[in-house]
Order: sequence, then C-alpha cells, then structure tokens
Amino acid sequence: MKHTNHRTIVGFLATSLALAPSLCTGLCAQDVVLSEVRVDSTARWIEIHNRSAQPVDISEWSLYYATLTPLMPQNYWWPFPAGTTIAADEFIRVFWFSNPPATVPPGDYYTGTSPYGYLFSLGGEPLNPHAGALALVTTQRAGEMATPSHFVDWVNWGDTGFAREDLAGINGVWNVGTFTPPIPPNYSIARNPGAIGNVPYRVDEWFVDSTPTPKASNIAGAEIESYGIACTVPGHHLVGQPLLRTRSMPLLGNRDFGYRVENTTGFFGEVMLFVYSAAPAPTGWRSIIPPLPGSTCEEVIDPTRILAAFVVETNIMGTEVDLPLNTCSAGIAGLELHSQALVFDWLPNAYPPFQGVSNAVRVKIGL
Repeated sequence: MKHTNHRTIVGFLATSLALAPSLCTGLCAQDVVLSEVRVDSTARWIEIHNRSAQPVDISEWSLYYATLTPLMPQNYWWPFPAGTTIAADEFIRVFWFSNPPATVPPGDYYTGTSPYGYLFSLGGEPLNPHAGALALVTTQRAGEMATPSHFVDWVNWGDTGFAREDLAGINGVWNVGTFTPPIPPNYSIARNPGAIGNVPYRVDEWFVDSTPTPKASNIAGAEIESYGIACTVPGHHLVGQPLLRTRSMPLLGNRDFGYRVENTTGFFGEVMLFVYSAAPAPTGWRSIIPPLPGSTCEEVIDPTRILAAFVVETNIMGTEVDLPLNTCSAGIAGLELHSQALVFDWLPNAYPPFQGVSNAVRVKIGL
C-alpha cells in the first residue's frame, strides 16, 4: 500500500501557524473505564480512569484478562484489594503479572505472579502485545462471571474470539468481532475520552498512541470532528462512499497520525486530490465542484484558505494519507486543519469526470 511523503507539507503547516464528594459504587460503574494499555519489555500496565465527579470504590471489582494462548487457561481474574478507591477524575495503574518494587508509588498496583494472588487460583500470563482482551468486572464471585451486566468495560487488541467477549457484546460495552491494532513497543493503545459513547463502534474510541501518558489524560487539546456528507456520482466505479477518517489522534509526537479514505478502487486511472484548508466553507458558499445530473457532491471546506493540496494515487479498498507529527514544533499545537478529498480519473475524456467527494474532517492538533 502506498503512503504519501509529507515532509514538505508538514513543514509548510508547521510554519503556518461544589458539591462535597460522596463515595460511589455500582451506580457509577459506567464512569470507570479502561483508559490505556501498554505492553512491552519495559512497561506492562493497564490504566483505569474514574471519569465521574466523585470517588468510586472498586474494592469488589476484578480485572479480567483473556488470551488465545494454546494449552493455557486463557481466563484470568485479579481482584482489586480492599479499600481500592479511585478519586474523582483520577487514574490508577495496574502492572499485570508483575511483582511490586520495594516502594510502590501511590496509584500503582501490582498483581504479582503467584497463582494465589489471582481469583480461582488460575494464575496469569504476561500481557501479550500481539493479541489480548481486558475487561472491568464488577464482581469477584465465581457464580457471577458469566453475567453480562458485570462486564462494564472491555477492549480487544490484535484479534477477536476471546472467552467472554460475547458477554461484553450483550452488555453493549464492545462490538464483538472488532479489535484495535496490536500494541507496538514503546506505544500504547489509548482511549479518547471525548469519543466514549459518541462513535458507532467501541473500537473507534481507541487509538494507537506513540506517546503513552501513564496516570494522565491521553489527549490534551486534540480534537476530531467530521462534517459534510460523502457522496458518489452516477456511473462511478468506487467500492462505496469515499469516507474520510483519521487513523489516530492528532497529537504532537504522533508519527503515525494520518488519514484514510475508504472505498477507493485503485484502478481505472483513479487518483485523489487531497486538500487542507484553514476553515470550513462560509455559510451559503456555492460549491465550485462542477454539478452533475443526479449528484449532490460538493466541497464543504473553504477553497479560499487552502494551506496545501496534492494528488495521490489511490489503492484498493482504501487510500492512506500520512501526516506525521513527530518532527513538528510545539508552535503548531492548536492549529486547525480542515481536510477533504475528491476522487477522479486522470484519463482523457473520462466520464464521469470525478467519482465522488469525501466528507470533511476537522482536526485540532494537541499536545
């Protein structure tokens, strides 16, 4: 799959620039979430975030880890110790299958490696960066481990088909069959708090983060918003609507940030014009895209404030557009980019002259 080289574009963009708390338990289960997972040789931990405005007692909860390791139990539960409370809008971190150091920092927990430290004496396995699943479970009782309502959060990475994944699906906290990418060394999978409950699939709440932030917010100032409508024209040869989305969060230091346009075909002389603008189209702006019978395609970004535009060859099923942010200065934090793609054929006398127009995506670069 081809990727665009954006050193010049990145360089251009870089220069353009009182209530008393009470203790909450089961009723606040939806406010306590898995927030970040890191798995490599130097750090194997799970971050948990209390998103509510009051402390939450999780002393009766357990942390569940599922694997696909042959000849192993593949199901492991670790009970949170008595007195485990997460303060309002605070984080804790659990080092899975790890023994504690002499001094344990506040907010850190270690599961140990003895099978007797885990529920049902099943022991554990180290977190696997290639594939695994984690859940927050609001019980420590064996007879309740098959009850969907106790599985209040879930995440898969690298694969699907884990034991009890169906329970998370029944309880509506995961879409069965979906999973995030595997977790590379020195990276994490992190959750965008603004996306929780606001995207069609739970997996879209997660992104691969090149800048792990243990016991802290995963994003600071980064924003993503889709607007406008993707459309095709009569007679097009695309796989479907050319949907534009981001691959991860627009954070300084994220070398993997970029875009993807879904449903491109990758042949018939098809190419894509990708445009960055500083703003959406003004209210009442008339599209400059030539109208075609039966088509409502239009640009919804401001063509008078273009920051950069380029043409890229398309690929089968989807086309990637890279915008690495690992070499940018802190001065572009807060920069807004409005992007949209036009898919067309460069062959002479091609008809229709263009195949479709993507929705637009606004991103705000964060720290």
